[in-house]
Amino acid sequence: MPYRIQALKIPDSNYSFIDERRQNIEQIQNLSKINIFVGENNSGKSRLLRNILSNEITWIPSSFSLQEWNETIERIEKESFDYFNKIEWGPQPHYIEKINPLKIKYCSKSGQFSVKYNEFLNYINKTYVNDTSTSTGRLGVKFSEIGKVLLKIVTENTKKFEKGFEKNLEDPASKKIYIPILRGLLPINIPDSVNEKSTGIFNQYDVYRKRILKDYFENKEEEFGIFTGLNTFQQLKDYKLGLEPERKKLEEYETFLSKNFFEDKKVTLTSHEKTNSIIIKIGDETEREIYNLGDGLQTIIILTLPLFLNIGESMLVFIEEPEKLLHPGFQRKLIETLLNQPGFENFQYFMTTHSNHFLDITLDFTQISIYSVRKGFDDIKSDSKNPKFFIENLSTGDFSSLELLGVRNSSVFLSNCTIWVEGVTDRKYFRKFLEMYERKNEKNFPFKEDLHYSFVEYGGSNITHWSFLDEEQNPINVEKLCGKLFLIADSPDKSEKKQQRHSQLKKKLGEKRFVELRCKEVENLLLPKIISRVLASYGESIESIPVFKYEEYFDKPLGNFLESLFATVKRNRKGSYSDGNTISDKVKFCEYAVNNIETWDDLSAESKEITEIIAAFIKENNN
Repeated sequence: MPYRIQALKIPDSNYSFIDERRQNIEQIQNLSKINIFVGENNSGKSRLLRNILSNEITWIPSSFSLQEWNETIERIEKESFDYFNKIEWGPQPHYIEKINPLKIKYCSKSGQFSVKYNEFLNYINKTYVNDTSTSTGRLGVKFSEIGKVLLKIVTENTKKFEKGFEKNLEDPASKKIYIPILRGLLPINIPDSVNEKSTGIFNQYDVYRKRILKDYFENKEEEFGIFTGLNTFQQLKDYKLGLEPERKKLEEYETFLSKNFFEDKKVTLTSHEKTNSIIIKIGDETEREIYNLGDGLQTIIILTLPLFLNIGESMLVFIEEPEKLLHPGFQRKLIETLLNQPGFENFQYFMTTHSNHFLDITLDFTQISIYSVRKGFDDIKSDSKNPKFFIENLSTGDFSSLELLGVRNSSVFLSNCTIWVEGVTDRKYFRKFLEMYERKNEKNFPFKEDLHYSFVEYGGSNITHWSFLDEEQNPINVEKLCGKLFLIADSPDKSEKKQQRHSQLKKKLGEKRFVELRCKEVENLLLPKIISRVLASYGESIESIPVFKYEEYFDKPLGNFLESLFATVKRNRKGSYSDGNTISDKVKFCEYAVNNIETWDDLSAESKEITEIIAAFIKENNN
């Protein structure tokens, strides 16, 4: 796993983190590759972001256990003193002074841990190994022999940490970069004189950056980069007219934009002197000034150019409201790019957002942490003018982050069509099925989620609240929300009411817009080989998994079937796969399943049939 910070010390004493025990502590915990701060206006989230950025990062690494290291140092200390007692020396104060700094609570750039460790080894060599005199202890051991024993105790205990010193205990990133809310690609030109103005020669400088330094960082010379986008015009010009490495870098960036954001259409960027503007050409379209295209294109370039120019580096990236001017489809593409782009492995991101949809997208990924930031006052001084700020880690699926913003998923308004499914796992399965379809039909299916279509979770029987069926006096008007929709429903049970509901839905929507599963529920669509891989992911040995066929379980509660499957077989896993009439821990089971689906042929016949119907619906509504 690429290196990341697991926790960091909060640089501002007015902030505290609420941990799992509801205690206020000085460090932000459970950091991921992408870390998002949400909260009301004036909740302190942007100030927190800038405080982390502008202060020295004091952190706990994610791939190196400080607890294990400190326990190792204590063990070295004990073994050393046991040896000192053995040769009748007793405690050694100087030794204690040298070994104590090796115990670590946090890592910091100024800490230079490897230097301290090497100083400790040098101390042993200088004090003992290189001294040929004899000890004053009753046993009269030579100092050089004592040194050899101490070195052996230290090196044998720390041997397993050797590769971790430089990588994990020094600076977590070679660079820090800040992309503020005040940003744009359109140059602001300040003429030095009338003559320069008349000849079209301008002195360009980054007024955004100057303003940000003045307002937020007291004009101090920063130890981080501020990228507002205003110098992009000159950067593109320098790269276009530069030496071969620079020209090649720009071509690679244009290819990066094409692949990640413009469906492989060729992208060309040019700094045009006469218009003093960036010109962009996409595919076969006429090239245009950047200000004559969507503002979202400017945002994509501002957010990705500084990252791409530092590709392969270790970097901490701080972004204010990355969703600004971005369509939800591009928001999803941005997150996918930040997480998956080769060369971005050692980037770690800290962001603020007000976008409910941006947060909703994050629920589909595992490398994202969301934190709520709120303002409060000291209980003792309730009338204090100096508020306190509280940070809390929101667990996956905790929709209180959306409630903080007072909004709900809005992608359905912005996509050309919607696919309605019963719940979160249904959405994950059908998203995976569509991904396999897209790989198989890459040239004929260029459609992307949240741009051309979106998923809606209707919550099973909650479908009665919508105007499909008119069962309520004032149902929610579906046509006003999204007229172009496709609905997938589980197979109806023996309930006459549910069967009647499905019959009405089919009549209302028609065969092209409604599918009823023939199998029991969505998990029953999985092939036996995928279910076997899921069982192996739970820890079952391959040899203990009995052979079974699709026909044996497609119309039965899958959890109950799996329990009966292992009834006479010795299992490695504790716990049940059944939760009444369904799978226990459906989300975990789903994650294992989608991770093991790799090709179109990993789908069952019914899965393929439904996916092809959905794909046809998406195509029809995105002509």
